Amino acid sequence: MRKILVSDLKPGMILAKDVYNHEDGRLLLLKGFSMKPRYISKLESLDITYVYIDEEAVPVAEEDIREEQIYSEAFSTIKNVLTSVREGDSIEVAPVKETVDEIVQKIINNENVFMQLTGIRDIDNYTFHHSVDVCIYSVITGKSLGLSNEELTELGMGAILHDIGKCKIPSEILLKPGRLTDDEFLVMKLHTVYGYEIIYNTNGLNKQIANIACQHHEKWDGTGYPVGLRDNQIDKLARIVTVADVYDALTANRCYRKKDLPHEAAEFVMGNSGRLFDPDIAKNFINNIQVYPEGCMVLLNTGEIGSVVDAGKNMTLRPKLKIIARKEGPPIYDPYIIDLMSNPSIFIVDILT
Repeated sequence: MRKILVSDLKPGMILAKDVYNHEDGRLLLLKGFSMKPRYISKLESLDITYVYIDEEAVPVAEEDIREEQIYSEAFSTIKNVLTSVREGDSIEVAPVKETVDEIVQKIINNENVFMQLTGIRDIDNYTFHHSVDVCIYSVITGKSLGLSNEELTELGMGAILHDIGKCKIPSEILLKPGRLTDDEFLVMKLHTVYGYEIIYNTNGLNKQIANIACQHHEKWDGTGYPVGLRDNQIDKLARIVTVADVYDALTANRCYRKKDLPHEAAEFVMGNSGRLFDPDIAKNFINNIQVYPEGCMVLLNTGEIGSVVDAGKNMTLRPKLKIIARKEGPPIYDPYIIDLMSNPSIFIVDILT
């Protein structure tokens, strides 16, 4: 066992000790974890300076590394685009299109490919991670609805750019930690119109993509904005992004609210199907994303820590877990499987990775 700076960590290194958040004492990573790029990034974002590792290492699949590279590239691309637009420059379409094309192709081949990467974000970079996550969720849903490759690309472009109009919203409103006043909310709602104008006036983008930015806050029952469109008046691709946008926003910590757990956000989507959301799209969304993806580490109300071994689909919000540790108390030497569907008194209270 040796102590190593997080900046010197490499994929495949094995943790020799549990890693805790030094601010709130929350368990982050368990002893025995094989380090992956996303774990290293998470530790860096939380200002963890060092960890303890074993001398041995395990190889990390090249496909896993490429998956994380694509996600990282998408994050950097949308961050650069939004920053440029905020500074008065135009959208550089080519890198966005290239990023979306790669995401779409990966999802066409395997809809679960990015599932372990969504939801890993910090408050400061929320907007950029949110844009990428909404793109991933939207394309997965679009695939399940039988959209063509061309439609999936337009959907992905609209999804990753859906909030670009926020670049025109004053920072004091956009970053306000508390509840917006009625007047401030009226200004905030204009981001949909600004988004339409920015995209529509950009060479290489089209009205379909602009409509997604404009209509992603419209609601199935007509209570949304900016126009108050209802049901099939709303562009189909925008209806997909609406569901993905709300789900992802609910599962993120914000400066003004604590995140919901994925199953709570999924229940919100299902509970508002036919009211806020197109019921067919809401059903396909929940049936085709992995609410708790395989490999996800969760904490149970019993104090046990488990790794998801069967994520399930078709509204399965209570996965099968391999119990591998306890938050407190004696170690578990013989991991065992528990099916939350068969144990209603046991439930997930937190996500560790």
